[in-house]
Amino acid sequence: MKKPFFYDVTLRDGNQALANPWNTEEKTKVFDQLVKLGVQGIEVGFAGASDMDFEACEFLAKRAPDHIVISGLARAVKRDILKVWEAVQYAAKPRIHTFIATSPFNMENVLRMPPEKVKQKAVEAVAYAKSLVGERGTVQFSAEHFGDCQDNLDFTISVLQAVVEAGATTINLPNTVERYRPMTFVGMVEKVVQALPEHIDVAVHTHNDLGMATATTVESYFVGAVQMETALNGLGERAGNTNMYEVAVALKNCDVDVPMNMEHIYETALLVSDWADLPIPTKAPLIGPEAIAHRSGIHQDGATKTKGMKKGAYRPIDYTMIGRNENDVITFTSQSGRTAVYEMIENMGYSITLAEAADLQPTLKHISEKEGELSEIRVLEVFKTNRINVASKLVFTSVNGIRDESKFNFQYKVNGQKKENSIQAEGPIEACIRLMHKEGFEVELVDYNQSVVSEKDSDWSGRALSEIKIRNADKEVIGRGVHNDTLVANMKAIFAAINLL
Repeated sequence: MKKPFFYDVTLRDGNQALANPWNTEEKTKVFDQLVKLGVQGIEVGFAGASDMDFEACEFLAKRAPDHIVISGLARAVKRDILKVWEAVQYAAKPRIHTFIATSPFNMENVLRMPPEKVKQKAVEAVAYAKSLVGERGTVQFSAEHFGDCQDNLDFTISVLQAVVEAGATTINLPNTVERYRPMTFVGMVEKVVQALPEHIDVAVHTHNDLGMATATTVESYFVGAVQMETALNGLGERAGNTNMYEVAVALKNCDVDVPMNMEHIYETALLVSDWADLPIPTKAPLIGPEAIAHRSGIHQDGATKTKGMKKGAYRPIDYTMIGRNENDVITFTSQSGRTAVYEMIENMGYSITLAEAADLQPTLKHISEKEGELSEIRVLEVFKTNRINVASKLVFTSVNGIRDESKFNFQYKVNGQKKENSIQAEGPIEACIRLMHKEGFEVELVDYNQSVVSEKDSDWSGRALSEIKIRNADKEVIGRGVHNDTLVANMKAIFAAINLL
């Protein structure tokens, strides 16, 4: 199969649908971004629409790199066609794109012209365009409203064969208004491909009225359409044109060699959103703010387990492919599980075990039912509160040590009963671990970390924070303690860990 040829229509179809169409300076920014993306063809505008549009088309044709096809749109009218040529002739690869509707509905109700007259005008328009471009340029013909040509497909094919004889080398099949399922259109495309000479490139130009433009374009490629007519951010009339990013990624996922610099897609999407003054929808595929978000516990668990892989359990691509630096974003709602708690707290630089996350999840769920989605900062705030004020069966009261004798005296409560014990050891942590053994808790020290609480808004700011990991059989937990006295902070941490076990 031939490589897909990406022919961008943002500066024409996309621009004409904006509330405030771009001027030449604004079009130039979009044009330069298209060059950066590596598209093979750019339709720079409708030169006959206005003086401003003509000037922009001419300016961009002069600016274009030699390897990119630069095209302008014209109705099947000599005046329009000449205007396009006057504007795009400066490009190394100029193209005139002319069109006329061939659907029964439009011929009767819009053009008000019999089919044979439409065919004649199409052939005359292409022949005139070919006379202007000569051997240096190319001619593209579009059978407008091709998607509505089911009932007269044989006639439409005869028009396309006639314009090929007149000099057209690219035949564009637009789904000008999307009305039916994709495979209805794709089947029609396949018939056209089979009816035209092999050297002719068939293009598809689909609109998104029913939300299936991407599917229609992608499937058309697999029946022989080569030129993908797409728009940045899906800009275009009504519900927009086929979105370039979705088509490129879908083809790439199907092992098609996509000749574009796809790592610039996300950057482009953000820029175009700003330039067009059109926010990217929250749930937009690939580029939407929440396209990488996971909220349900099942999805969060799968996303976490596959987060380092190219293919994610709940992710269509490795988003670095399109220049997006995040692959999976996890937030907490009432639908989230322990994985969300664990990931969010670890992401904020704090240690937590899955057991602790599971213990904290019901508390966070209760809060989320009242407050809605919880940010990482809110989850961390709840985590800090719970880790310091853990409800205990084993309650630390006090400890003091006699340095010369390496003896430590403990006062504490077990299930509300006051107890005292003296333990001989080299240091307070060892003494406390031995005390736990004496109380029947067979644990061992795994890790120990001490720092100072530095959060300005914390009631514990400036105090010692001890984090002590202990193990019992195959279960590990982290206990935490905060106090002005480092010794007391250590003891509180170990008691807290025992309570977690």
